[in-house]
Amino acid sequence: MIFNSRFNCPTAGKALPLGVLIPVLCLFLLFSCGGPRTTTQAELPYSKLIKNAEVETKAGNYLAAAENYRKAYNQKPNRKEVLFKAAELYARVRDYKKAADAYQLLEPDEQKWPLLGLQYGRALKQDGRYEQARRQLGLFRESYNGADRAIVTEIVNNELAGIRLAQSGPTGQGTIDIDRPGRGINTSADEFGPVAVAGDQLFFTSTAGGQSRLYQSRFQAREWTKATVPPGFPVIAQGGFGTGSFTADGKVFFFTICSGLTGEDATNRCDIFRGERTVSGSWTQPVALGPAVNMPGSNNAFPGIVTDREGRNVLYFASDRPGGRGGLDLYFSVQQDPNDPLSFSSPVNLGNEINTVSDEITPAYNMEEGYLYFSSNGHPGYGGLDVFKSAGGPNGFSAPENLGEPVNSAADDYGLSLAAGSGRAYLTSNRAYGETKSNTTESDIYTLNFRAARARLKAIVYDNTTGTELSGAEITLYELSPEGGVIELERRTFPTGVYDFELRPAGKYRVAIRREGYNGTEYQVETSATGSSLYGQPVFLRRDASGSGGNQGARPPVQGGGFGQSQSAPENPTTTTTTTGSAGTTGTTIVTPSLPGPPPAPASSPKNNDPVAYRIQVSAERKFNAADGKFESIRAIGNLRSEPIPGKSLQRITIGYFTDSAEAKVVLKRVQSSGFPSAFAVRYDNGVRHGLVRL
Repeated sequence: MIFNSRFNCPTAGKALPLGVLIPVLCLFLLFSCGGPRTTTQAELPYSKLIKNAEVETKAGNYLAAAENYRKAYNQKPNRKEVLFKAAELYARVRDYKKAADAYQLLEPDEQKWPLLGLQYGRALKQDGRYEQARRQLGLFRESYNGADRAIVTEIVNNELAGIRLAQSGPTGQGTIDIDRPGRGINTSADEFGPVAVAGDQLFFTSTAGGQSRLYQSRFQAREWTKATVPPGFPVIAQGGFGTGSFTADGKVFFFTICSGLTGEDATNRCDIFRGERTVSGSWTQPVALGPAVNMPGSNNAFPGIVTDREGRNVLYFASDRPGGRGGLDLYFSVQQDPNDPLSFSSPVNLGNEINTVSDEITPAYNMEEGYLYFSSNGHPGYGGLDVFKSAGGPNGFSAPENLGEPVNSAADDYGLSLAAGSGRAYLTSNRAYGETKSNTTESDIYTLNFRAARARLKAIVYDNTTGTELSGAEITLYELSPEGGVIELERRTFPTGVYDFELRPAGKYRVAIRREGYNGTEYQVETSATGSSLYGQPVFLRRDASGSGGNQGARPPVQGGGFGQSQSAPENPTTTTTTTGSAGTTGTTIVTPSLPGPPPAPASSPKNNDPVAYRIQVSAERKFNAADGKFESIRAIGNLRSEPIPGKSLQRITIGYFTDSAEAKVVLKRVQSSGFPSAFAVRYDNGVRHGLVRL
């Protein structure tokens, strides 16, 4: 299949200054944009090296071209423009170290290379030299006075924010094990676009053999089988396979095909196709989606298909069509007629909360969790492309959250694929990996395994009137099966007010709390399918004076935060609480995401519809990690959160959220007596921080 269009890897249209970013599609479709290739040759004269570099560049062999330019510069160090060409080409093939080393030797020249400081700083950042990158980017920001200063400053500030995140941001170290599979999957070529199917089967794309094709492998006897082309999958003779996504039943495959034209002057267009896998294992011929999705003259790629709660197929994808915010923006389109597989609606841009002036790619919506996972080089990140998640749905998404290490690295990380119910995910990255991979010029597939044993339910039971801990409460833990069954797992009476249970991932539980003389309560909690989290909030029980029951004021549990990180449900989520007296049947407090629909309130501030609310400020820190041992004594008291202090490189660390000042006072005393004597209460008026208050 041959496609004709305008897309040209070296000069793909951007809303950014030329040379700031490498066109994203070039990074992943190296079969058509000129993948890394080097040649070993004897020392050649300067003129021959320059000629070779020009020929290799025109052919799209950028690494070979860079090496020729670098050797030519070594012979004539006064030819700085030759060194600049080498640096640019090293950056194009993602050899960050050589790019940075070349940029370093160049003197600033506003006429020849006005963005040198930005390009040098980015190369340092992606090589993991964060402090050097921070200094270089800061110097460049102060000195740059071009006509596009505003947008360049925005880009630099974003890079600096990413560096701060990398130096003190979230981490899944110790809860997520990352591994690079061996010869069964990864080769010396590029492997990308993993698609998890049925837990033990993986589809992915590889450029082994010089053309991008679809492969499959199975995890058997603790290792991956040698990858093979799926039997019967159509051969794409004059083009390349990009990335894909299966429908939930595994029968329909949406994927990208890009034209296979190569070289500096070649154009390349990507479109989205669908194919069906029959019961016998054969495949139907790929059919392109209509012009609503595959807009003529634009690139449309990275499809992620999901079935919504109404049974409709919703396609998320990336496109550089007119009207977007930057390079590649994310869109969604809904299949209108279940009997017409091509009846997709006019795509809707996901908006400025998700899309940036740079690139957003590889969208994957997890309907169970209510999160959109995607990669971006426009939000603050550890390197180039980082993986993010955002809660919400077609009606709106929350601010994206960086998944931190080890999911993200200083290199490019993208194409996250969660294997449902397995505690495993897959990722594409060009990062170096120990002794098995020293370069960053090739993309490989990595597995992420989550340690499930660390999911815990831990909280404290209080007397609502006195604020003292209630010892002797009986806590019963039930597991709720998908079929509606209820299984009692454990019934315990704890000697103090603290109760603590281990939970398994992707589970739904009911927790019943009873104590003689008090109204009982119960609530439900669902654990994330991935990552490790601490679930629970303080519960305040009211005395059963009349025996008629009432509202105990019990707060709901924390809901799991999805992939990798310990997160909390939105403050004051919609809940249903019903209760009876201590001898009666207790009601439930349920926390559930409302999706699709408006995004939850940001976790860093109280909801605006609470006229007055309180948090307990524990401390101010330059770096914050909720798992830090210094917070062990108060972790069970409530949710630890951070919020930036304007104008300072510090974060306020707060715990809990209260609309009742009496409850806030109880928790404040508890925090002060647990090793934080300087803690104080802070009041928020309609979500705006008012300041310190005395309770």
